[in-house]
Amino acid sequence: MAAVLKSLEDSGGCFLDEVARRANLNESTALRYLSSLSSHDLVERAAFTGRYTLGLSLFRLGAAAMSQRDINALSKPILERLRDEFEETVILGAQQRDQVIIMQTTESPRSLRKGASAGGTDTWHATSLGKSMLAALPDAEREEILGRIDLPRFTPNTLADPDALRDDLTAVRSRGYAIDDEESAEGLRCVGAAIPDHAGIMRYALSVSGPKSRMSYARLQEIGERLVEASAELSNELGFSA
Repeated sequence: MAAVLKSLEDSGGCFLDEVARRANLNESTALRYLSSLSSHDLVERAAFTGRYTLGLSLFRLGAAAMSQRDINALSKPILERLRDEFEETVILGAQQRDQVIIMQTTESPRSLRKGASAGGTDTWHATSLGKSMLAALPDAEREEILGRIDLPRFTPNTLADPDALRDDLTAVRSRGYAIDDEESAEGLRCVGAAIPDHAGIMRYALSVSGPKSRMSYARLQEIGERLVEASAELSNELGFSA
């Protein structure tokens, strides 16, 4: 039956003989499968044309499958792999209304590391998690958020000026990852990349954080490029297909 469903995936509707040909079945077998699928609303047959199409029940099943994909469970092995590769703290964040929520952390094995706990919040304008998601949002949504939030200055490097922040977000979009260069805390550097969810919405982000002494600009670039790959991998796990 899977072959029958696949035969209808990229079509605007198929007659019985076309379904049989695409699924590599004889017509009687294809008809039996189509009848069974139709009884569960997984396939529909147009009364006037006789063409078969995918049924709306598949949409409901697909939506249920997406909702059951646990971002924390799916991301855990990726976070651990990045932690082992770079020996720095790795964080999964998410957009929740006007806040950046920390969903999961995998701590660096080294003594100097960023302390972060699941359930805490990060700032939009001074962290790589926040900036990576802001940069990836549609312009109108990004401007709505910027219009509602404050831009407090935490260090001399914090981008507290809206125009300076917008310029930085343009650079983030260009390279694919954001950098927190001692903007949230002095002596701390972070790099982050946004993650599209199953619908392609930039709802999540991954970041790697460490002390300035271990996070040279060359290393930030190396980690940033790796995060872009890891984010695409996790997005694929969530069901997004570019």
